Amino acid sequence: MSGQFKLVHFPSKVAMWTHTTPLPEWAFKQAEINGNKNLQQASNVWYVDDLPSLPADSERRVKEPKKIKHVAFLKKYFELQRAMFYHNNALTSSHPYASQPIQWPFLLRGVSFWTQNETKQQIYFLGNPIGWWLASSILAVFAGIAGADQLSQRRGVDALDELWGPGTRSRFYNSTGFFFLCWAAHYLPFFLMGRQLFLHHYLPAHLASALVTGALLEFVFNIDPAGLDEPSYRVVVDGKAGSKKKGGVAAGRRSLPAKERMGRQSLLAMWAAAGVVLMVVVGGWWFFLPLTYGKPGLDVAQVNARKWLGYDLHFAK
Repeated sequence: MSGQFKLVHFPSKVAMWTHTTPLPEWAFKQAEINGNKNLQQASNVWYVDDLPSLPADSERRVKEPKKIKHVAFLKKYFELQRAMFYHNNALTSSHPYASQPIQWPFLLRGVSFWTQNETKQQIYFLGNPIGWWLASSILAVFAGIAGADQLSQRRGVDALDELWGPGTRSRFYNSTGFFFLCWAAHYLPFFLMGRQLFLHHYLPAHLASALVTGALLEFVFNIDPAGLDEPSYRVVVDGKAGSKKKGGVAAGRRSLPAKERMGRQSLLAMWAAAGVVLMVVVGGWWFFLPLTYGKPGLDVAQVNARKWLGYDLHFAK
């Protein structure tokens, strides 16, 4: 009685299936039996709970508890990854608001979540197109700088260190490059998935692209953070900076705080660029606020004014 099984109609390849919730009182809480063409779904599995005709002392009613086996952590981890990959690939049905990964960085379409006909309100998952496109364009700028740097290296020209000062390449790849790899790791695997996909699957990658934007702006406007004539460290003797011991032997050196390193240069350009970006992004957020939070309702002209790339918004007619 503890076994599990499937009942499949072989000629039509349809499995017997039912809902997880029973019918209402008028149907005496019975289950409605139906067919399911997706044979791999776990909801097609049945088991026998009781056999009224089976004697109470029958050996078939004896259920031996299963012994819990110890499973190594790595084995459980890979089993979980395999299960998630399997169930994700099983979601192959179509959806009117599904989209492809190639569309996500350009924000070509969103997802409709809720509408209210009386007040013309709607929640349409779109985000902030201005901030979205800014982050995507910065990704292209980073790829262009990295490509030009690799090309100049092959020609024996150290362009980054010559233009921005020594140590620039390490700072460029270790900070901005790290965020770029995070974006790629959260975005590129979706091209291998066969399941239905939506814009919200790009949100972790979009967060990484926003970090790339901030890191690259800081990189572009932070000229020569540590020049050759002005070291980025302080000599430390006997644990005290600047103190000297008889014999004048230094115990080591300590890196200068960022505030002292940046104090040698003007940050006006960087703050001005950050202020412009912030104002533009906040303006885009405010303009699309009614679609993000669902209020206030918009008339036809206001809805059409927000269909920048032909978004399939409601109440546009």
